[in-house]
Amino acid sequence: MKKILLSSLLLISGLSQAADQTNQYAYGAMIELSNSESMYNRIELTGDIYTQALSSTLDDVRVFNQKGQPVPFALANVYQQNDENQTFPVTVYSLDNHQENDNNNNQEDEIEGKKLSAIGQYNININNKNIQINLDNANKPNEYHATYLLQIPSEIKLGQPFSRLSIDFEEMSNWQATANLLYSNDLKKWQTAIDNVPIMSLTDNNNNQSLNVNTIDLPSGMNFKSIYWILQLKSDKQLIPSIKTVKFTSRKATPVRDLYPIDLNLISADEQEATYQLSTSLPIKQLTIKLQNERTVLPATIFYKTSDNDKTWHKLDDYIFRSINDTNQSQTININNSILNIKQLKIKAINASLDNPPSVTAYLYRMRIIFNSANNGPFILAWGSPIAKPASLSEKALLSDTISAQDVPEAYLGDKVKLGNREVLSQTDDNSSKSSSLSKWLIWGVLIAGALFLMLLALKLLKEVKKAE
Repeated sequence: MKKILLSSLLLISGLSQAADQTNQYAYGAMIELSNSESMYNRIELTGDIYTQALSSTLDDVRVFNQKGQPVPFALANVYQQNDENQTFPVTVYSLDNHQENDNNNNQEDEIEGKKLSAIGQYNININNKNIQINLDNANKPNEYHATYLLQIPSEIKLGQPFSRLSIDFEEMSNWQATANLLYSNDLKKWQTAIDNVPIMSLTDNNNNQSLNVNTIDLPSGMNFKSIYWILQLKSDKQLIPSIKTVKFTSRKATPVRDLYPIDLNLISADEQEATYQLSTSLPIKQLTIKLQNERTVLPATIFYKTSDNDKTWHKLDDYIFRSINDTNQSQTININNSILNIKQLKIKAINASLDNPPSVTAYLYRMRIIFNSANNGPFILAWGSPIAKPASLSEKALLSDTISAQDVPEAYLGDKVKLGNREVLSQTDDNSSKSSSLSKWLIWGVLIAGALFLMLLALKLLKEVKKAE
């Protein structure tokens, strides 16, 4: 009786504490490391993994080593690679007239120009148009100053605001000045971007040392995309060298999460509506719709279902799709502020007909796995398990602060491997509840057996006590 009771308890313990194993996953592939000496490797997930994983958040993805043991890993977002900073020269106009000429008229113009610059007024001809610029900050009488108008070339298409400008001066040693930078889009209203920035070129011939400061960094919180700029250089002590060129540099774009495309399968269509389906419910961030016929306009409503159990078509919105010619690009629908779980999609024409159903592509956030690849390789990536629980670490928890995900060597998926049978996919919630019910009945059976065992033991002790009396 004791042995039976102990065996039952061990069976229940084994059922409730089963380890994560490869045969619990339906799909798998070998991992080919590009650097076997690295402590970490990273893998870009493929379309098979997104569509065959049973969890929309990829909770049923694992990495196993050659011993079949789970390996620590992190699910991380993939970001689009930023382009290098855009640097380009700008057109420079000198607003101060320092030219000497024997012509009396030119001398008079120069004197008049100096008077106007002293009160912050400048006249300049741009593209055969006379422009007057008025600045609030006037120049001091005994101050050396130089004022320049900077114009962004019209062919420059800015994606990001300016972050810096670099100034190339005529050669002149041992000088110091301060720089003020103003900006405007109409040459009338000027605002200060930054002021009193030190600019200098100093040389110490005795120690063979030099210091050149010829860049101005703009505040990062401002969206500087103005066409016109005023650069004011001022010094109380010495002349300021003339400017040869000025270059602006744009700020790098904020990293954007990359997207992975999944084509939807057309499952039914008629003249009024077309229905599409994904192999599993996926968290969609973006949709693209492309009409098959040229020179076509299609007003339509888009509906969706979130899962196979969803019996209601939910309206996304009304849209107008156009195809001008055979090179026309797909039209994009962004899921604003969030993601949307979609299993089925329906396009219903409004006062129009569907001669050929459009092609539909869904986009979800692209993901990668970073895992500890230092010991017990080769490794297997496994996915597709209805009973797997979340096991991913955060990227920060897996990697030390000194390691960036971009510096981790990239691994690749190799040959597919057979893990658990496809029968593991049929372990639905109903199966889990049945398994849970079975475990409960086993526990109750053991408890009842234990109670009976104690009753029999008590009766046996009672008989022995009576015999002794």
